[in-house]
Amino acid sequence: MDFLDAVRYIESLSIQGWRLGNARFEAFLERLGNPHLQIPCVHITGTNGKGSTTTLISAILRAAGYRVGTYISPHVFDIRERILIDGELIPKELFAEGVAFMRPLIEQLNDTEHGQITEFEIKTALAFWAFVQAQVEVMVLEVGLGGRMDATNVITPEVSVIVSIGLDHMDRLGPTHRDIAYEKAGIIKPGRPVVSGAAHPDAVDMIARVAVAQGAPLHQVVRGVDISPIPNSSEAPKLSADTLSVQSAAMADRAASVFYYTPLPSPTDSAVRVQRGAWEIALQPYLIGDYQRHNTACAVAAAVLLRERGYAISDEAIEQGVQQARLPGRLQVVSETPRVVLDGAHNPDAAAVLAKALPRLFKYRRLILVMGMLTPHEPADTLRCLLPLADVVVFTPVSHPRTHTAEVLLQSAQAWLAAKPSRTPRTLLTAPNPQHAFEQAMRLAEVDDLVLITGSFYLIGEWQMPNN
Repeated sequence: MDFLDAVRYIESLSIQGWRLGNARFEAFLERLGNPHLQIPCVHITGTNGKGSTTTLISAILRAAGYRVGTYISPHVFDIRERILIDGELIPKELFAEGVAFMRPLIEQLNDTEHGQITEFEIKTALAFWAFVQAQVEVMVLEVGLGGRMDATNVITPEVSVIVSIGLDHMDRLGPTHRDIAYEKAGIIKPGRPVVSGAAHPDAVDMIARVAVAQGAPLHQVVRGVDISPIPNSSEAPKLSADTLSVQSAAMADRAASVFYYTPLPSPTDSAVRVQRGAWEIALQPYLIGDYQRHNTACAVAAAVLLRERGYAISDEAIEQGVQQARLPGRLQVVSETPRVVLDGAHNPDAAAVLAKALPRLFKYRRLILVMGMLTPHEPADTLRCLLPLADVVVFTPVSHPRTHTAEVLLQSAQAWLAAKPSRTPRTLLTAPNPQHAFEQAMRLAEVDDLVLITGSFYLIGEWQMPNN
């Protein structure tokens, strides 16, 4: 079996869809020798930002001298982006060897009550197996969907990280922030520390409840410093010594459990100061955009907690790792004159953050938007964030079975514009496929325009510079 044969075999399992629950997967991993239990790990979930946070934590660990296996999804340009060994794509030979080794075990499982494993499960198993073969010292694992029932949730991590909670995948995870937080908090394990960057009150409350039930120390990541000062000496006579002692202890506990971050001036709009009690660090991520401040703070919190669990991670390693972290498809500039930016924003929260970032980071005369989306994501809420900025929009289907048609996206945009008669009319176009959409956008773009390709990682993964 060569690399292409291995990829085709993995893709053949897509007919199984995405089946949540891990009894089948754990049965398969046992046949594989339980590679997931052989290496300590960090586990990351979140509605948005989990890919960036996973990449940042991995880079920090590598800067600290550890050999690191990183599992991330989805990929953008190459399936091997999902399985990184010390920051490099898994070798094609190792990829093919792993699939060839697993195939007879998969066929054996087919004949049991468990049945066929899924495409995502084989990718996850391949990552575990490859990390053992490569003798990595720590794994950093991004959840595929949700958390509680995800295939990656077969491990007991050193630290769990919940980057954010938003309304996405509601058909699978539930209709409210509380429901989604419960599913994502399923990665919290007994006695193991957890980092939470959730902001919605219902999500914060649910994560706290699960952490208490699991006996897991909870550490929150919060933007801005809002700790109320301990009463000073002029106020002291109004309070008893016991009251002051209790307040001081409570303040100390809060200072130890909360990581605050504040923006610093930066041309990339991502420099950040992270503080915890008296400790602080100023960082300049390579990744651009204001939202990377939050992701960086979550990654730093995880690194500090790993340090407290005995990992040799210096402040210098944190600084170096944050500067070195790279990730495709997040405000990625792939061409100049005109400038072309790829961003995988695929839900309303991500689109809102992207809309805020564009005018802050780039100077342009017109914005030309190329957009494709997948179901079950509804186009309307995502489009309303980006349409006000766009002068021209080219809608296209994505090369994926769950794609929205260009016509559905066009109709959604037209309905939004009809409800906003005061808005300047936009030029709305359709294309039969992504390459035609890219060509249309590049023909329309002038040197001082910005072409933004967004709406799905599957769309931006098809980017190719059109021929002149």
